[in-house]
Amino acid sequence: DEVRTGLYFVESVFWDTLPAIYDDLDRALASHYPKVDPPSNWFHLASWMGGDRDGNPNVTHKVTAETLRLHRGLAVENHRRILQDLARRLSMSDRRLPPSPELSAWIESRRPLPPHVAFIEERYAAEPYRLVLSLLSADLADASRDEMTARLLERTPHQAKINLGHLLKPIDIIAARLPDALAQDEMQKVLHQLYIFGLHTMRLDIREESSRFNSAVDETLRALNITSNFSGMTEEERLTLLTQLISSPMPDLSANPGVTPATAETWALFQLIKRVRNIYGEELLGPVVISMCRYGSDVLSVLLLARWTGCDERLQIVPLFETIEDLEKAPAILENLFSMPLYQKHLASCVNAQMVMIGYSDSNKDGGYVMANWALYQGQESITKVAQKHNVALTIFHGRGGTIARGGGPANRAIRAQPPGSINGRFRLTEQGETIAVRYSNPELAHRHLEQIVHAVLVASSPAKPEIEIPAAWRMALDAMSALSRRSYRELVYETPGFIDFWQLATPLDEIKRMHIGSRPAARTQSSEVSKIRAIPWVFSWMQSRFNLPGWFGLGTALSSIKDDGLLRDMYRQWAFFKTMLDNTEMSLIKADMEIAALYVDLVPNKELAGKIFNTIQTEYTLTRDSVLSISGHTHLLDAEPVTQTAVQLRNPYIDPLNYIQVEMLRRLRALPDPESSEANALREVIGLTINGIAAGLRNTG
Repeated sequence: DEVRTGLYFVESVFWDTLPAIYDDLDRALASHYPKVDPPSNWFHLASWMGGDRDGNPNVTHKVTAETLRLHRGLAVENHRRILQDLARRLSMSDRRLPPSPELSAWIESRRPLPPHVAFIEERYAAEPYRLVLSLLSADLADASRDEMTARLLERTPHQAKINLGHLLKPIDIIAARLPDALAQDEMQKVLHQLYIFGLHTMRLDIREESSRFNSAVDETLRALNITSNFSGMTEEERLTLLTQLISSPMPDLSANPGVTPATAETWALFQLIKRVRNIYGEELLGPVVISMCRYGSDVLSVLLLARWTGCDERLQIVPLFETIEDLEKAPAILENLFSMPLYQKHLASCVNAQMVMIGYSDSNKDGGYVMANWALYQGQESITKVAQKHNVALTIFHGRGGTIARGGGPANRAIRAQPPGSINGRFRLTEQGETIAVRYSNPELAHRHLEQIVHAVLVASSPAKPEIEIPAAWRMALDAMSALSRRSYRELVYETPGFIDFWQLATPLDEIKRMHIGSRPAARTQSSEVSKIRAIPWVFSWMQSRFNLPGWFGLGTALSSIKDDGLLRDMYRQWAFFKTMLDNTEMSLIKADMEIAALYVDLVPNKELAGKIFNTIQTEYTLTRDSVLSISGHTHLLDAEPVTQTAVQLRNPYIDPLNYIQVEMLRRLRALPDPESSEANALREVIGLTINGIAAGLRNTG
């Protein structure tokens, strides 16, 4: 269902909107830089719905194979329909517009023609352009009957009947032959759609947690009598062993390696990757993303699995650094990898390009708002320097969510606030949850938002943009503030006795866990620890109860620790990163409401614990609001964005009653002797409605 929902947006919005963005750039270059030829393919779509296995047992290699069938099926059918329609309109006679010798040769190479196309040739004997496009449409119709999922899950040799080059060659020949106006009107959009969507619609990323990859390697090496203790080795020992194994001839593996189901599934995934690449081409698949990547050996473990299944060439392996500690270690990990001759050889097969993903969600959950933002900024600076040192073309993949706590906020402003040199024409980001519907629910909204992204990337990448050297005093101030903010945050969240109980009782967390709205379980394990819970339910629960705590807590303590208000005001006026961080906080603060949050606090039976924790939160909220307003010079929150400010003020009176109802339903539900009774289910149904209403009104889930 999730995959089909994503494809709905592609077919209904992106299919026409992305070519329009291409046209915008083509016209702008023709007008202002006529000597610059626009690239044919510079904006890509990707997805990991159906490929993201991280903590989601529902995503198997069979689900991934079916996802790829749906992706390819949409592209094939849309191109077939478009070319069939174009064939009916490009009905020029060969007497008025003779085909080029190259096109005539192409037609002859395709004989004998399929029966229906042969009929068209007989019926429209002097219309070669109609004939070519009808033939391509027939090829796509034949491709649409391919049993792709079955092909991918079997082992018999097979080759796809059609690829993108098969379509592009004759269409390029036709476009070159047509008069300029006609070529622009009729063919340019078709060519853009072919280059953008290919025969895959959008690339499918694969994501899995590092421990699952390492577990598969551990089990396999034990079965091969290579080592019985891979998981117990030091990092240096692992790197040495993995380097040796990757450099050595491949051992004999069974057709289905793996003893446990989990390891067998991991091997099946890599076998599927090889099968997809061999039959349908590499463009169907994006990178393999390693979530919770903590060591260089995590990357080499994936490279080993890919090497032993024969799919390592040109396979992008992307480490995802999520926690504060991992972000701090990332430059050293990459430095070590880029210095290895073995990994240099692998990078050479990837055109010396490396993608690195950074996580906004878990870093915030780990270290709080200020520490996460500063760690992400510094991490990007350091990663960029390492890549530049080794002449590696770096793409930073930003794992943003919808809320401020998860890297949300105005995209254009966020992109332009990235460290200088970190974008350089390459930028990748996630659009998740409700942000997809908000930003891409209709073509005009989508066009505007995509223009803002492209504009920001162009501006941030421009060599004409001056790189402002960040004063040492600013860095020192943020170092001190982030450390203090992190201590304040962790004292509350990780060190306060009873905080977990408070969180679970003062928010509708349990009801959120039960809702079938997420793409994965709420936690990676059965634990309710903050470190184990996923970022979405963590943020979602605080948003519902109007604390919105992850989007601001600790900032007030940090800002008030700097006694030089002039320093902070200078930072706000002159440093895009700092200004964006504070402006985004205003959005989090205005959506929070401590009076409504107090109603949820009253649900906690331990009144002494509840009062103590809520007093800490409320004090920090007031301090944060006052400090941010003092530095920005605003009288009220979001004064700089009056449209958004008004929208929030208009929505809140409709959201507040939903909170009152939700609190009352939670109170009644928790008083029931049987939490699974029919009465409890009826109450949960009402709570579910309030959750949806509050999320829609606040324009945020998690």
